[in-house]
Amino acid sequence: MRTWTKFGIGLGLAAAAAVPASAQETVDLTVVSGFSPTVAAVKMLQESFIPTVNEELAKTGNYEINWQEAFSGTLATPGGELEAVQTGLADVGVIVTAIHSDKIPLYLIGYVTPFTTTDMVLVHNVVDGLVEKYPAFNETWDKFNQVTLSASGIADNYIVCSAKPIESVDDIDGLKIGGIGPNLRWVEPIGGVGVNANLGNFYNMTQTGVTDAILVWGESVVSLKFYEVCPYYFNANLGGANTYAVNVNKQKWETLPEEVQSALETGAKAYSVAIGEFAATLGERAIETFKENGGTVVQIDEQERLEWAATLPNIAQEWADEMEAQGIPGNDILHDYMSAMREADQPIARQWDEN
Repeated sequence: MRTWTKFGIGLGLAAAAAVPASAQETVDLTVVSGFSPTVAAVKMLQESFIPTVNEELAKTGNYEINWQEAFSGTLATPGGELEAVQTGLADVGVIVTAIHSDKIPLYLIGYVTPFTTTDMVLVHNVVDGLVEKYPAFNETWDKFNQVTLSASGIADNYIVCSAKPIESVDDIDGLKIGGIGPNLRWVEPIGGVGVNANLGNFYNMTQTGVTDAILVWGESVVSLKFYEVCPYYFNANLGGANTYAVNVNKQKWETLPEEVQSALETGAKAYSVAIGEFAATLGERAIETFKENGGTVVQIDEQERLEWAATLPNIAQEWADEMEAQGIPGNDILHDYMSAMREADQPIARQWDEN
């Protein structure tokens, strides 16, 4: 009898061991950026977004992601991420909102308020707050078949990196300035000739003389070695702007379990903070690195900065009026953004919602 009991117990244990408590489900996701991993937008996908999502899912073990990384133009060139996610060619992507200013103008809030802030974590928090408060932000993505998870940015403090010497704002007059589009309006009123460009071609365009200078920021100068082609760093303190949105294809999103959706949202928020902190860390070293590589740095005079800001037309109010014409409360959004910056005691050179 004792032998039979042991045998029966053995069979029961064997049967229990043969049936897993719960099977882990694998979810395939393709994440896209036209940029290479040397660009912070991609670097932080690999070092923050993806690991955070994985860590969140590992807490229960119910799901795991099979990530397909489509970077460096393998699936889309810089700027092509919007269409790639829209069509389902990619599931997740970092959309460079400034490149698509004609399609998603609502996200230009940072570009129509220059000379305002250099804190990208603050920008992320404020813009994400606006997205939560105003339905128009999420509705913007409906026509592009996407769900947005978080707004972020890496351009914490735009400067002018030039192949020609710049000692003051007056020296910008006549220079061909490369910029992402909406920020060209910052230099055109002071005589700069705007040339549409982006991180993917800034280096070559300056090297070949298509542009004399480029509107970039400290982290990009270090990461992409712009000091090799533009050895003059005019620290204009133009401030930063939200430049990225982490989005998911809408059809794909609707097929994902809630636990995976939640993990992606958590990952996107972590990404936005990480990229802002990364910008600040490298930005602090940018001037020193620039000088170490033979570059010349000129700091803008604060009075010149104030005068430059005052010289611009009120591009923020123009933007707000355009939004209002579309039924979007642009004035309220602008006021909320600037109020948040004032409350955070940012180095604002112009109160864009007041004049």
